[in-house]
Amino acid sequence: MTFKIFVHPSLFIKVPAERKESIKSAIKELTNPFPDSNGDKKELKGTRIVTYRLRAGDYRIFYQIDEEEKEVYVFDILTAEQAHKKYGRM
Repeated sequence: MTFKIFVHPSLFIKVPAERKESIKSAIKELTNPFPDSNGDKKELKGTRIVTYRLRAGDYRIFYQIDEEEKEVYVFDILTAEQAHKKYGRM
């Protein structure tokens, strides 16, 4: 089951140029967006809307899944430190 991925280009504004390609590569993994045994993808607890986190080195990519439409919406890309400040420890 392959999902279509949506990422707004503005999410990459604060990402250093040398990290953009590795983050884009990690985002491509979201064609299968559900958590698996490797631990890089995780469902966050305590959120109103089901939200997931993908680890990409020292960055965290936050996304939501529309199962009916087979779509993934990336809505935040942050360093681990920024993610912990904004969303708490995950």
